[in-house]
Amino acid sequence: MTGKLVTLRLDGDLKHQGFQVILEIGFEGERPQVELQGHLPPDPELASFLQQWQQSYGGLGIQSRIRPQEIVYGGSVNRLENCRQLGRKLGDRFNDWLQSASFQRLDLRLREELQRTDLIRIVLRSSHIDVRQLPWYLWDLIQRFPQAELVLSAPTFEQTGVPECCAHASRQTVRILAILGHSADIDVESDRQRLMNLPYAEVTFLAQPRRQQFNDHLWEQPWDILFFAGHSQTKGEAGRIYLNPQDSLTLEELSYGLQRAIAQGLQLAIFNSCDGLGLAQELEHLHIPQVIVMREPVPDPVAQAFLNYFLTAFASGLPLHLAVRQARERLQGLEDEFPYASWLPVLCQAPNVLSPTWDGLRGYTDPLATHEVPPRNTIALASILVIGLVWGLQTLGFLQSLELQTFDQLMRLRPAERVDDRMLVVTIDEADIEYQDVQGMARHGSLSDQALMQLLQKVNPYQPRAVGLDIFHDFEFAPELATMLNQMPAFVATCEIAATADNPHTIAAPPTTKKENLGFSDVPVDPHYVIRRQFLGMTSVTECPTSQSLSLRLAMHYLKAEAEIQLQRNTKGEIQMGRAIFPKLPYNAGGYQLPVDEAKGYQILLNYRQAEPERVSLRSILNGELDSQLLNLVRDRIILIGVTNSKDVHLTPYDRGNLADRMPGVIVHAHMISQIISAVLDQRPLLRWLPQWGELFWMSACALVGAALVQIGSSNSGLSSRSLFMIGLRLAIAIALIYGICFGLLVIGWWLPFVSAALALSIGGSSVVLMHSLNQSNSHSVYGGRRYYALSQLPPQ
Repeated sequence: MTGKLVTLRLDGDLKHQGFQVILEIGFEGERPQVELQGHLPPDPELASFLQQWQQSYGGLGIQSRIRPQEIVYGGSVNRLENCRQLGRKLGDRFNDWLQSASFQRLDLRLREELQRTDLIRIVLRSSHIDVRQLPWYLWDLIQRFPQAELVLSAPTFEQTGVPECCAHASRQTVRILAILGHSADIDVESDRQRLMNLPYAEVTFLAQPRRQQFNDHLWEQPWDILFFAGHSQTKGEAGRIYLNPQDSLTLEELSYGLQRAIAQGLQLAIFNSCDGLGLAQELEHLHIPQVIVMREPVPDPVAQAFLNYFLTAFASGLPLHLAVRQARERLQGLEDEFPYASWLPVLCQAPNVLSPTWDGLRGYTDPLATHEVPPRNTIALASILVIGLVWGLQTLGFLQSLELQTFDQLMRLRPAERVDDRMLVVTIDEADIEYQDVQGMARHGSLSDQALMQLLQKVNPYQPRAVGLDIFHDFEFAPELATMLNQMPAFVATCEIAATADNPHTIAAPPTTKKENLGFSDVPVDPHYVIRRQFLGMTSVTECPTSQSLSLRLAMHYLKAEAEIQLQRNTKGEIQMGRAIFPKLPYNAGGYQLPVDEAKGYQILLNYRQAEPERVSLRSILNGELDSQLLNLVRDRIILIGVTNSKDVHLTPYDRGNLADRMPGVIVHAHMISQIISAVLDQRPLLRWLPQWGELFWMSACALVGAALVQIGSSNSGLSSRSLFMIGLRLAIAIALIYGICFGLLVIGWWLPFVSAALALSIGGSSVVLMHSLNQSNSHSVYGGRRYYALSQLPPQ
């Protein structure tokens, strides 16, 4: 994985108009992801401090690699102290300049986008000489990020050589042309020795060559590095090197030879000599990828130390710009004798080339090097792992509770429906029980036979479709009541099969009641005792000799009278009434992973209505309060009788934790009856679910989306704090969209698992983040084909 690339383009001047600044942030080799504009104000005082410091530094009289005729001796303690004071003033003024309000927005954005572990190249693009001479290394941003380095670059650049250090991949050595120029009063032999000790290097030395000799070597064979040690200087904007006591030249005078060398793969020029910004500018015009020069006159011991530090770091595997940083910072140890030595070295580098490594220059690739997983493979691998993980969690039932809670929430959000006017619930609460007692009606339970007979006498004249008794009556009906019931073919009593581990006790049917007048009242209950399913059929037992539920039996009475609709089985073994097919709920449908014994019988999901059926109290009918309304309340309806006191209330998806939200059992049965009738007559949707392969596809799609969103956000190169925020925002929006899809489909009758889908999307995205982080971590130790240490981990030289 490549590092971060930060580009600062400065147009303007320091003294008068200031600089228009364009900031770009991205990854090496890619289009920038961030582009901002700012401004650095004019600062004549900063320009004055720079000029004063340069004059003071040049007047120290320290032996340097500048033009020998101009070497001055006789520095003093006062001069040193004056230079240091001017340097401090320059540094303070420079940082004040960078604190300008018009630049702070760019500075803050940089700190948001970058991380301390990032490999960062900050390219300062400007041809203005003052910009290049300013002490940019004092910017605290450089200090904050240990693997960042600021390099200078021309405003424009063309790639004419072989890119990315691959010119001589088959040779396995670095070819260096080393020019040891005019060396009066300086020691360039130490430079020779250091170059000779480089590993995997072929070095050709030209000691004080003639101009033609230098030019011929540029033409005759390819080079990776051009090295110069000797005297040099910049006058105006032109740099000049001194080959020998007689010959000096500007690089423009070798432009054809240098262009030839660059075309053959010359990647790096090192001028370990004085005052090299002019040399760098001329080489930039020739489009060389990178140049190392000294900004100011360089003392000979500093030049020797820099070369040693730099080549040690570079040959150990550090990328070029980080090797320059390490060598530059190590020069601080010489600043008691040679002030501001660490300000001198500077790398000028084209913005569109990757910093080479020593092994990269020689064409070597470490077989153990870690490479990025290609984007498509990253997404595919992450998705496969995520799908397996989430599918396993779902299959083992770890997600069931969350899925069911989400199902309940979605159910509550659905739009309201009209009341089903095909039913009337006659409720019996504590007041109705007390009413019976006051009237002297002997009770064996909550409803006396006398009260039931009076109720039937009241409603029967108005021709209800069916009457259901949701009250257990496991003893004989009173003789007169039994006679009445025998004359009512559409009367359905109840019993309970209850063949479960939690409730193994059966409740018998009323004696002598015919099987076709019985329906069991068993209801499948989910974990935490919530009712989300209903039985249509179940294997009967002796005490409860019916295979149809109370709800199905009453619904069939209603439908038979409506359109002679019969219950039948289709070719798949599913229950069908008219055109409505009632799919049997398997143990692993939707968010369920039920034990096998809990998936017994013929179960379907219960699609509750938002509106409860109309209800009246037992006493209001018996005392004559509703006599005038009974025709409208009863005709062609199902009359369902049941208790509504606190002893028979249940949790449903509509429960929000309040006791008042709990639903009486008789109302639950009313919802069940309404679901069957509405599905057959109104085509109201039944709740359905995806098959196992469909759920797997749904989760797979979400995992792929999550991985793709992260891959897009990271641009396959790395992750910044801002990109992580944007990735999190995208994932949150995607999860909200999944929630909306699940809600919309539930409204039309399809239950899609939300939690497993959201988890697949989240983990799919997170896994790609993790892979990118691991790649980024590995790329901090593998760069350009060779492993290297972070700056803070480098072994001692």
